[in-house]
Amino acid sequence: MTRELKRTIPAASRFAVSLFLLTCSAASAGPQADRPPNVVFVLADDLGWSELGCYGNDFHETPHLDRLAAEGMRFTHAYAAAPVCSPYRAALLTGQHPARIGILDYLRPNSANALSTSHVTLSEMLGRRGYVSGKIGKWHLSGYAAHGAEHEVTPADHGFDEDLAGEVKGVGNGANFWPYVFRDQPMRWIDLPNNRLGENEYLTDRLNLEAVEFIERHRDEPFFLYLSHYAPHTILNGRPDLVEKYRAKHAPGPSGRERCHLCEDARLGGGDPGGHWAVDHNPHLAAMVESIDDGVGLIEAKLTELGLAENTIFIFTSDNGGETNVTSNAPLRGGKSELYEGGIRVPLIVRWPGTVPAGAVCDRPTQNVDYYPTLLEAAGIDPDPAQELDGVSVLKTWKDPAAAIPREALYWHYPLDEPHFLGGVSAGAIRVGEWKLIERFDSGEAQLFSLEEDPGETTNLAAKRPAEADRLRVQLAAWRGAVGARTPSPPLLAEPRQLYFAEHFHPGQLSERLWYNADWAAEDGVLKRLATGSPDTRIFLRDAEYRDAVIRFDFRLGAAEDVRLMTGSGGHYNTVLHVRPDHFFLQTAQDRSAPYFSYRHGECAYKFDPDRWYTMTVEFLGDEAIAHLDHEHLVHAQHPIIDRTREYFALQVDEHAARFDNVQIWSAAAQQPPAGRGTVGAAAGRFPVEKSLREQFDIRSTNAHEWFYQRDETYRDLVRRVDELDAERKERFPDAFRSHKEYKEAVQNERKRLLNEDPIYKEALFATHRADRAIDAWLIARQPELEALPNDRQKAALGRLRGQFAENAELLALMNNSQQAQDRLEAAYPQLYVSDEEINARKKSAAEASRNDPEFRRLTKERAEAYLAQQDYLLNADEELRRLAALVAEGPPSN
Repeated sequence: MTRELKRTIPAASRFAVSLFLLTCSAASAGPQADRPPNVVFVLADDLGWSELGCYGNDFHETPHLDRLAAEGMRFTHAYAAAPVCSPYRAALLTGQHPARIGILDYLRPNSANALSTSHVTLSEMLGRRGYVSGKIGKWHLSGYAAHGAEHEVTPADHGFDEDLAGEVKGVGNGANFWPYVFRDQPMRWIDLPNNRLGENEYLTDRLNLEAVEFIERHRDEPFFLYLSHYAPHTILNGRPDLVEKYRAKHAPGPSGRERCHLCEDARLGGGDPGGHWAVDHNPHLAAMVESIDDGVGLIEAKLTELGLAENTIFIFTSDNGGETNVTSNAPLRGGKSELYEGGIRVPLIVRWPGTVPAGAVCDRPTQNVDYYPTLLEAAGIDPDPAQELDGVSVLKTWKDPAAAIPREALYWHYPLDEPHFLGGVSAGAIRVGEWKLIERFDSGEAQLFSLEEDPGETTNLAAKRPAEADRLRVQLAAWRGAVGARTPSPPLLAEPRQLYFAEHFHPGQLSERLWYNADWAAEDGVLKRLATGSPDTRIFLRDAEYRDAVIRFDFRLGAAEDVRLMTGSGGHYNTVLHVRPDHFFLQTAQDRSAPYFSYRHGECAYKFDPDRWYTMTVEFLGDEAIAHLDHEHLVHAQHPIIDRTREYFALQVDEHAARFDNVQIWSAAAQQPPAGRGTVGAAAGRFPVEKSLREQFDIRSTNAHEWFYQRDETYRDLVRRVDELDAERKERFPDAFRSHKEYKEAVQNERKRLLNEDPIYKEALFATHRADRAIDAWLIARQPELEALPNDRQKAALGRLRGQFAENAELLALMNNSQQAQDRLEAAYPQLYVSDEEINARKKSAAEASRNDPEFRRLTKERAEAYLAQQDYLLNADEELRRLAALVAEGPPSN
C-alpha cells in the first residue's frame, strides 16, 4: 500500500484496501500514440479561492495540490459561472451559461428543473470519441424522488457510463460518515449500499477510493473521471483524527452558530464545542480540505503507477467561493451566493505534462463554461452544431499563460426573490478587462470596481466613472437579451414556501399533471399554444388544490390578443389575469353562490413585444391578488372571492398561437413584515390604460354593479327583484328562458338514458368509437412512440399528426368511414346534436309563440321595468358612471 493511501484511510480499513490493490496489476503499457488524453476533473464544493497552500493559505495543508500546481498551471482569475452549486455544474457539462440553460440558483430537493436531456453534455461528446465517463460523488442537477420530484434526471441520462456515490436526497447535512444518515432520517442520503472502509468510513475517503478504482478499471481506454466532492460544503464535519490535528495546530475561532446539531448528537453539550461553525481556523474545514488533497495524491500516484500521467489532463477547481459563515475569502470580498469576487473567483489548477508548462501562473480571466470547448479541442472533437456554446477554448492559454483568450467579457446572472439561508444578493455582473460592474436587481444600484487596483472591491467607482458604468450596464443588458436571461419580479407581499407544482417542458420530463388537448404541445423545451384556430383553448392542471400561493410563468404573446391565467374554486373561475398586447389586468368573476359579480380590478398599460419572453409573478394572499412584471408594472385586486382554496389552474389563449415556459406554483405565507406593501400602493394606477368612452362606461358599469351590490341594501333589493322575475319567467316559460347550459345538460342526460336503455343508440355510438380508434391505430403505426404517451398528450399528438397525413388516401378512407358513422348517428338521433345557433333559434321561437300570452307580456314588462330601475339607481348613485353615460350618449364629436 502506498504511503498516500495509508495517510488517507484509517488503519481499520487498510487491510481491505490492501487486498483489493494486490489484485491490480502493477503497471500497464504506456498510452497509445493515437489515444486522446484522459481527463480527470476534481471539483470541490464551496472551496474558496484562498483555501489552498499554493494560493497563500498557511493553516490548511495541501501538499498534493501544491505539487500539482508546481507541475502545471495555477490560475489567479478563474471564475465560476454562478456563485452557487447547480448552475455551475450545468455550465460545466454544457459549455453554456446558466442564464441560457435556465438553472439560475441551486436546485431545491423537489425541483422539476433538472438539466434537460436536450443539451449535449461534455460526457456525451467525449463518448463519441470513445471515452468512458464516470461521475463519482455529487450531481445536484435534478430534483429527487425522495422529496417528491416527478422526474429524476441522472448522470446516465447525460452520457455517463458509471455513476457512483450520488446523492438521493438533499445534501449538506453533515452526515459524512457511514451509514450516511442524518440524525433520525429514515434513509441514507448517499447511494452507497455498503461500506468498504470500516464502520467509520468517511465519505471523502470513499470517493477517493472509488476514483482510484475507476482509473484502474479503465486504464486501457480514454476516460473522463468527474470526481465531484461533497466537501467542504457545510455542515462541516471532518474526519476526527484530522480535526484534532488542526485543533492542536491552532485554536478554533469563535462559532458563528448558537446551536450545533452534530455537537448535540455527539453529546458534547450546547453551543458549538466541536467547532463545526468556527468562523476562522475551522478545524473541520481544514480537515475536509486535507481529505480532498489526499485524494488528489492517490489519483496522481495511480496515474503514475499505470503510466498514464503524461497523457492525462488533471483539473482541480471549486464550484464557487467559500461560505463566509465558516471561512473568509480574503483578500477577496464576499462569498458563496454573491457576485463579489469571493463568491465567484475560484482556485484552478491544470496539469498536462508536455502541454501545460510546469510552474506557470496565469492571470487571464476564464470561466467554467470554457472547459467544454477546451477539452473538446484537446481531444480532437468538433463541437456539435446543435449545442450553442457560451464558452471558448482556452487551450492556447493552457499552453502559454500569456496567450490572450478570444473573448471581450465575462457575464453573470443571479436573480433571487429574496436572500436565502446563505444570504445572497440578487444581481448581474460583467467583467471587461480590469473593470467589473455589479448591477443589483433589488435596488437598481450599480457598483463599478477596478479589479487591477482594487481586487477586494472596496471602492465603488460608479459615481466617479459614470460613462464606464453606463457602458458596462448597457452591454450587460444586451447580453441578457441575447441569451434569453429571465429576471423574475420578486414577490411583494407573499413569501414562497413549498413548491407545489412546476413544469419546465423539458423533453422526456413532462409532467402528467397537465391536461393537454390538440391545441397544445410541449415542443423544443416550451409549451406551445398552436395556431389551430379553435377559440379560447385552455390547458388545465389536474387535481389542483392550493390557497395562498405564488405563481410564476414565462410567456411570449406571439399573435395572441388575450392570454389568461385562470384560477378558481367551487365550480367557478373566480380570479383571472388577462394579458393583452398593450396592457394586463386582474378580474374577479361572477359567482352566484356568494353572490359575487364580475369586477375589473387594477390595470397596467404595457406594450408587449410579441416575440420577446416575459415573466409574470402572481401572488394570492388572503383576499388579495397581485400580478407584476416588475415592481413598477403591477396590478392589484382585493375581494372576498379571492380568499378561497383554489381548485383550478389553467392557461387560456384565444384562437392565436402563443408560448409558455417555467410554470411554477409555490405555497405561500405573508411576508413578515410585508416589505412590498408600500410598493403596491405607489404603483397603483401609475400606468393607466387608454380606453374609448364606451369601454370606460362598460367597465365602470360592471364594477359599479358589484360594488353597490355588496354595500347598498336598496340596490341589492333592486337586483334581487330582477333575479326573482328572471326565475319566474324561466319557470313559466322554460323553452324561452332556459340557459344554454341548461339546454346542454338536458341533452347530456338524454344521452346517458339512451346509452342505458336503447341498444340501437349504443351500437351506433360504438361504431363511431371503432372508426375513430381505427384512425388512431393507423397514425400510431406511423409513429409508434406515441403509444407510450399519456392519453391526453397522445390525443393531442395524434391530432397534429393527422394534419401531416391529410392527403394520404388510406387515412382519407378511414376518416370518411368515421364521418359516415357519425352522420348515421346524428341522423338517427338529431335531438342529441344541437348547436348554439339552434338553441338560440328554439328560444326565440318559443318566445315568439308566447308573445301574446298575458302572463308572458306581464313578466316581460315587469322585468324590463325592474332592470331599468336597477340601472337608473346606479347612474344616480355613481357620479362618474353618470358622466360617462352622458358622454357616450352625446356620441363622438362631429368634424
